[in-house]
Amino acid sequence: MKKIALAAAIAAAIPAFAQADVNIYGSLRTGVSITKNSTNNYSSTFGVDDFGSRIGFRGNEDLGNGLKTIWQIESGLTMDGAGGTGTASGALATRETYVGVDSPYGKLRVGYLTDVLGDTEATDNFYGPRRDSAGANFPLYEAGYEIFGDYGDSRYKNSIRYDSPDLHGFNATLQYGAGEKSNAGQMKQGEQYGMRLAYQNSGFFGAWAYAGLLNTKGGSNSTINRIEGGYSANDLYLAATYQWSNVYGAGSTLPGASKLSPAFAAGTNKLENTSWALNAAYTIGNFKPSIVYSKRNDAKVDGIRYSTGATQWALGLDYTVSKRTLLEAGYGQIKENHDAQTLKQLSKDTSSVYWAMIKHNF
Repeated sequence: MKKIALAAAIAAAIPAFAQADVNIYGSLRTGVSITKNSTNNYSSTFGVDDFGSRIGFRGNEDLGNGLKTIWQIESGLTMDGAGGTGTASGALATRETYVGVDSPYGKLRVGYLTDVLGDTEATDNFYGPRRDSAGANFPLYEAGYEIFGDYGDSRYKNSIRYDSPDLHGFNATLQYGAGEKSNAGQMKQGEQYGMRLAYQNSGFFGAWAYAGLLNTKGGSNSTINRIEGGYSANDLYLAATYQWSNVYGAGSTLPGASKLSPAFAAGTNKLENTSWALNAAYTIGNFKPSIVYSKRNDAKVDGIRYSTGATQWALGLDYTVSKRTLLEAGYGQIKENHDAQTLKQLSKDTSSVYWAMIKHNF
C-alpha cells in the first residue's frame, strides 16, 4: 500500500516538476567490508554494505532583483536492502531538507539543516559501511566518539541558518535549532546554537566552528569548539583539525560506569576533553592515496582524569573511473584506552574494518 501511495505522489508531482526548476540528484554507494568489533564478538565478518547512499530533489524560483527561492528534500537509503533507522530508514526527508531565500546578501534557510560542525570536517574524507558500529575509518573528534556521545556533525532539527556571501575569501554562518521543549519548573531544553567563520584563498583554507547546547545542566550549556586548516592545490591535500569540548551528560548511567575507580557521581556530570586529527592525500593521475590519523585524549569528568582516550588511523586509495564514478578501498582501526573500554564494556580494545566500495553520483 505504501509503494502505491508513493507512486501516486510522484505521478501527481510530475506536472509541477515540469513547471519549475527542479533537479533530481543522488549518490549511490555500495560495496563490501570485513568488520571486527564488539557487534560480531571481534570475529572478522564479511558483508555487503551500503556506504551512505542518498537521493534528493532541489529547485529554485527566480524572484527578480537577485532574489531566488530555494528548496531541497534529501533522503537517505540503503543499497543492500538491510534497512535501518535514521538516514538508513528510507523515509522521506531524513537528510538536509529546507526552504529559503538566496540573495547577494547571503542565504537564509529554514528546516532540517546541516550543522556548523558538519561543515567543519576537513580531515574526514573516507566512506564507511553502515554496519561498522565502531566507525573505524572516521576521525575521533566527530559526534558519537566521545564517551558522553557529544552532539553535532549532523543536522539541526527545527533550524534557521544564515550563510553570508563570500567577502575576500571570508564567509560566516549563524545557526539556531529550536528545542521546542520546556518541562514544568525547568529551563528550556534542547536548543542549539552554531557559529562558523571560514576563509579560503589560493589553495589555503581554515575555519572555526562553535556549537552550543542550551541548559544541559541547570543554566550551564554544553559547548564544542573546533578549528581546522589546510592546503588543497596542485594535487596535494593536507588538513588538520583540533577540538575542545565541555559537555554535560549522565555518566553514571553508562554501561560500565560502576566499574570505574573512582565511580562517576550520580546525576549530570561535566566532561572536558580535546581531540585532533591529521589527513594527507596526493592525487597521481586517477589514483589518490590518503591517510588519516586521529586521537581522542583522556577526558576529565567532574575534574577527575580518566583513561578514556583512543587512537584511530585509516589508509585508503581512491580511483576515479569517470566524472561521476569513484572506487575506494581501505583499512581503518580504533584502539580504546582502558577506561573507555570499561565504560563501553568492550572485551577487546581494538576494532577494525576493511572496505571496498563504488560510488556513482547522478
